[in-house]
Amino acid sequence: MTAVTQKRIKKENKTMFKLNIHSIVDVITNSSTVIYTYQNSTEEAKELLQEILNLMGEEKEVDDLFNMGVFLSDDSYYEGHLAEDVDEENMPEDYPTEDWKAQGRYFTDLKEKILKGEVEKPEWMKNAEEKETWSGYAYPTSLHIIPKDEKYNGLIKKILAFLNSLHHEAFRDG
Repeated sequence: MTAVTQKRIKKENKTMFKLNIHSIVDVITNSSTVIYTYQNSTEEAKELLQEILNLMGEEKEVDDLFNMGVFLSDDSYYEGHLAEDVDEENMPEDYPTEDWKAQGRYFTDLKEKILKGEVEKPEWMKNAEEKETWSGYAYPTSLHIIPKDEKYNGLIKKILAFLNSLHHEAFRDG
């Protein structure tokens, strides 16, 4: 997986960046243990960005320069929730149930509207984010950031590349 995932938002020529903030650490012991870590807040990212902006001499606040929020890492989790857990009566009116290509655009557009504060995050989306996997764990989440000015795209790319640059090694003795 690449360190930084980005989607072009065509209508405004802006880029939405996605940072995977869910990690899995598999610790092998006599009774295999899996440790999951989650991040469901934008506060730490805002604090980091604000400190960088301060060092750059930028007088504006993070919220003046970026839209950000936490969503499920893969839209297929939202698709599955809508298909399995939401009845027809509560299905979003504009959700393209029959067109899988349009479904991807639907989620990207909806997340963009939520990030910009144009719409509230719908209940079905919140419910999908609170849902557990068959093994009882929460689904992975990602931090999404849209710079309001393209001049900040490079900064976000570098921060995300750094945060996703962790490497690991594993070996088995025996």
